[in-house]
Amino acid sequence: MLKNLKQIFKNGGVTLVEVLVATSLFAVSVVVAGDILISDVQLEKKTSLQNALASEMRIILQQISAEIQNGTIDYDEYYSVCVLQNSCEIGGLNTALYGFYNGVYGSRFYDPGKSLDGLATNNPDDLGAECSFPQDLQDGEECEVVYNLSVDLNTGQNPFAGPDPDKASAFCENNRGACTQIDGGSVTVDQLFILDKTGTKKTMIAKKKIRDFTGGKDYALGRVVMNGKDYDQNGIMDVFSCVDGYNCYNNSAVIAFLSPYKTIVKDQDFVTANKITIPWTTDLETAFEGQAGTATFVPITPLFATIKDIKFIIHPLEDPYKAYAEPNMKGQPSVTIMLTVGLASTSLDKYPGIFPDITLQTTVAAGVTSKIDSYPPIVEIKNYQNDNWLLDMLSSWPGQLILNEVE
Repeated sequence: MLKNLKQIFKNGGVTLVEVLVATSLFAVSVVVAGDILISDVQLEKKTSLQNALASEMRIILQQISAEIQNGTIDYDEYYSVCVLQNSCEIGGLNTALYGFYNGVYGSRFYDPGKSLDGLATNNPDDLGAECSFPQDLQDGEECEVVYNLSVDLNTGQNPFAGPDPDKASAFCENNRGACTQIDGGSVTVDQLFILDKTGTKKTMIAKKKIRDFTGGKDYALGRVVMNGKDYDQNGIMDVFSCVDGYNCYNNSAVIAFLSPYKTIVKDQDFVTANKITIPWTTDLETAFEGQAGTATFVPITPLFATIKDIKFIIHPLEDPYKAYAEPNMKGQPSVTIMLTVGLASTSLDKYPGIFPDITLQTTVAAGVTSKIDSYPPIVEIKNYQNDNWLLDMLSSWPGQLILNEVE
């Protein structure tokens, strides 16, 4: 090294140009090396975040899969939301209530037999065993003689009599519901309804807004859980109510929507005393305030992520254990979950550059391999002069519901 320096000075030293060139080359080298280092660090952070996000999503899918494997598709809830309330799509024209009209879907597969009054029997008219003596059954009275020919018969087939059986299912009937999302024996929806194997717990999962920002919104995957209440001790859940930890609705509106259960739900005091609360779809478009007790649907995905898209492919269109006589509805119920996530708006500034979305997909078969009863047993006596429990229930949404009859 000293010899080289001596040689340089012996030869007259270095020129200013040479110094500037050497300095420039060194600076460029430092900048390039710095850029490479920064790029490597950013790439490592992005890769680490992608891996963390993918890992979180896999855990969420495993949790959802476990619920499906320990229960089954809640066809009653889909029929209630999609057909009766005509609000299968989030953000649709109608506001949907969850946990209502339990048993209406199950009633579609029953033939009411012969009516005591001699008039033609229609579904849902005349469902429920009729009392032949005394005919004018009063509250608190017991039926002495049941009209045996009025006993409901399980047909295992939806009563639609048209050429296309897909026009009557848990998801579509008379052009109401998710009719355009049906493809063969499957349907694609953006909400997942699961009923546990005991038939006493409902779980609803859908996109839940967590924040608004300029130019868009961020979404999480939200969940709400409801437990059933069997007040008349007949083994069928009468009313479903949110479990503790979910900020569901409990106000005067509850009475109006629970009016079909008028023989069970007496008044507002009864609703309050029994802590009956209900979730609405409107909560899905209300921004999450950061605490579980402030929302109906509580986020179950990390808040640094946003749900770009969530789809559930349900197969078949009918509960095969209720529609056992329909050849196109055979097979174990299953759900295909297609989930696309990205980075939330609050996290984008921390990770400059393009952050690619992550898409995961899995198919899960329901774990229940038998029918879960939701239609009240035939021993429930109906006063033939009055509307039965089913017509009372359907009357809670006057002008919106269609009472479908056997053609």
